[in-house]
Amino acid sequence: MATEMPIDPEFGRFIDGVQMNEDGSAEVELPNETPDIEEMADGSAVVTLTDDFKGPTENEDFYENLAETMDIRDMDEIGMRYLDLLEKDKEARKDRDKQYEDGLRRTGLGNDAPGGADFEGASKVVHPAMAEACVDFAARAVKELFPPDGPVRTNILGDVNDEKSEIAERKRDYMNWQLTDQIEEFRDEQEQMLTQLPMGGSQFMKMYWDEKLKRPCAQFIAIDNILMPFSAINFYTAQRITEVEDISEWEFKRRIARGLYRDIALYRTSLEPEPTGPEKANQKIEGKKYQDNEDNTRRVFTVYTWLELDDDSYTKGESAPYILMIDEVDREVVGLYRNWEDGDDTMTKLDWIVEFKFIPWRGGYGIGLPHLIGGLSAALTGSLRALMDSAHINNAATMLKLKGGKISGQSQRVDVTQVVEIEGAPGVDDIRKIAMPMPFNPPSPVLFQLLGWLTTAAKGVVTTSEEKIADINANAPVGTTQALIEQGAAVFSAIHSRLHNSQKKVLMILQRLNRWYLEDQKRGDIVAELPIKATDFKRNTDVLPVSDPHIFSETQRMAQTQAVMAYMKQYPTLFDPRAVLARSLKQMKVPNIQELMPQYQKPMEMHAADENAAMAMGRMATAYPDQDHLAHLKAHCLFGTDQMLGANPIVAPAFIPRALEHIKQHMMLWYTQQMNRHTTIPAGVSKVKYEDSKVKHEIDKTMAIASDHLKLDAQEQFQGLMPEIAKMLQIAQQFKPPAPPMDGDAQAVLQASMAETQRRAAKDQADLQLKQAQMQQDMASQQQEQQFKAAMNAENNLTRERIDTLDLTLEAARLKKEQGESAIALQDTIQRNLRG
Repeated sequence: MATEMPIDPEFGRFIDGVQMNEDGSAEVELPNETPDIEEMADGSAVVTLTDDFKGPTENEDFYENLAETMDIRDMDEIGMRYLDLLEKDKEARKDRDKQYEDGLRRTGLGNDAPGGADFEGASKVVHPAMAEACVDFAARAVKELFPPDGPVRTNILGDVNDEKSEIAERKRDYMNWQLTDQIEEFRDEQEQMLTQLPMGGSQFMKMYWDEKLKRPCAQFIAIDNILMPFSAINFYTAQRITEVEDISEWEFKRRIARGLYRDIALYRTSLEPEPTGPEKANQKIEGKKYQDNEDNTRRVFTVYTWLELDDDSYTKGESAPYILMIDEVDREVVGLYRNWEDGDDTMTKLDWIVEFKFIPWRGGYGIGLPHLIGGLSAALTGSLRALMDSAHINNAATMLKLKGGKISGQSQRVDVTQVVEIEGAPGVDDIRKIAMPMPFNPPSPVLFQLLGWLTTAAKGVVTTSEEKIADINANAPVGTTQALIEQGAAVFSAIHSRLHNSQKKVLMILQRLNRWYLEDQKRGDIVAELPIKATDFKRNTDVLPVSDPHIFSETQRMAQTQAVMAYMKQYPTLFDPRAVLARSLKQMKVPNIQELMPQYQKPMEMHAADENAAMAMGRMATAYPDQDHLAHLKAHCLFGTDQMLGANPIVAPAFIPRALEHIKQHMMLWYTQQMNRHTTIPAGVSKVKYEDSKVKHEIDKTMAIASDHLKLDAQEQFQGLMPEIAKMLQIAQQFKPPAPPMDGDAQAVLQASMAETQRRAAKDQADLQLKQAQMQQDMASQQQEQQFKAAMNAENNLTRERIDTLDLTLEAARLKKEQGESAIALQDTIQRNLRG
């Protein structure tokens, strides 16, 4: 008995047989297999245990069709239950299919866009905003996801060694061959998916193994052929995912023959499966019409779900992922497969279908252009039709005729430049009294302006920044163009990043198929000799899509290259000019770059005479550690100072600069050799391990002691060579190339700059003289003011002294007077007393 079970939230959270400690840690006994350890830059390590997973070729019983062996009544019960569930799933997303259908119709490609007037000759034109956005998006995306050289590149995590690099490069080359040549339908299916992605919001790619073709296959699945439950919030964690597939009777029997479906008695039907709304709209775009079901097309549901099967000896009733295949016509289960790898104790669900999402939204499905600009697209089409209809009406012969007016004869058809006579009724001498043209309004300028505003608003949702780049000043700071591109295409950048992640999942499925069926695949002549092995595909992290999630257009790459070249001009010593130029030419798609930039010749070890000759001819020479450096130095110096050889005017310009650089190489190699000879490292300490903090001080002390000895050696050995090197430096100055002459514009700029400099210097001199004169005048004024103040102070002091003397004199007189008066008064008093 089998029942559908939702995914347990605790599924895979705990490991059987592992006892958790109180602090959350656990002690785990690792198996005896040798693990794959990758040491990371921060000191941590990624440990990959050697798995024991087996593919279909190693254990056919595990991957067998369980529908062949399980009880037929259980299979019928499962089939009937799921057919009922699928009807509910289809009903739950009926409105979404209608949105997708309306979006396809609004492109106008099927000549059935809704809306518009219904009079004869009314315009049926459709604004191309929706179709243009889809085509533009697909063209940009496919260039990034699938370049001509293939969509796969290497990506090695942790320490890189020769073995890892060779495996990754083999896988890259093989998978690029697969996706460009072996799986011939891959690019076409992916381009179909990309053109439909903006319309549906989510679209899907399926990878599977074809036993007849002996190769992996790719298939685009439209969103209206993928069903999810109403409660699903994510495609990869949904309780069940159903692929709706309409196949012919011939294909159905072919799948039975190769064992994919179990053999059943086919019921022939004359009715074709009911297409979805988007399928009907797409059939009109393709120009397809329904015919009798001559191919006996039937519908098969492939359900990726979780079941509890008591009869499965591997799960014994435990919830596990399965693939269930049901024929709708016969309502029978034709296939039931385990959907995890043999040997995977966690029974992790295998993905065979990959979701590509346009804009994520709340729920399991993404949203597309019909949701974002569906209303604007309808308004654009309505406005455009109104303008066209208005222009048509104003140019059409629409008139009102007077009912009482009787005109004999038949209606006349007047051609251009023709004069036709007609008969008028009695008393009518003016034709305008009989008929009058209808007074229709001309096309409205306001409506035309509204059409432009709506177009801008619709394009703003999926805009890119190429329009803004044209307005950038050529002298803008480095990085400005890059910033404007990223700002103007933020929406597309996020979509491109999601496409990159989905493409990565596609490559992971392809690697799994290669691991399972590599030995059975037919290989082309190009890769027949490639030493690829199935074990190479056990690691899934060493290859990635060639697309860059941060770069989404050629414009952005060119802006980056230009920024790098600008920085190289500012900091020339920090860049490799050859590598920068090669990248720029490659970005410009210049063919045969090797012809334009031939590779450097590999340096060869030569004796001193050959080195002198090579440098005299303009080629560089390289010093090697095992050479006699002092002998080479002597030979180069003697050659370079010889007036007939190295110092000769026809040899020196090429020889001297290269010889000085080569002499520097020999001197540095001699220095390192002598330092190594003088150093004595303690036992157990290696100079190679200088980064080990425990021995740094020991090595530094040893090197310091060796430097004292080396100083004496250098003075002794180079004493005779330094005068010769000084002569070579003087010769280099003599033959130093002159500065390149400036063109007329540069000279004019220089002369103008010098004139401006002289004018400013003269002005500064005049200002200085004026300032000095002003300072002298100010100083003279200050001296005069100080003298005047001093004189005034002296006069004031004398006057104050005179006033003080006068005051003292007056005070003395007053006192004398008072004394006299007192003496007289006293005398009078004495006399009165005597008389009395």
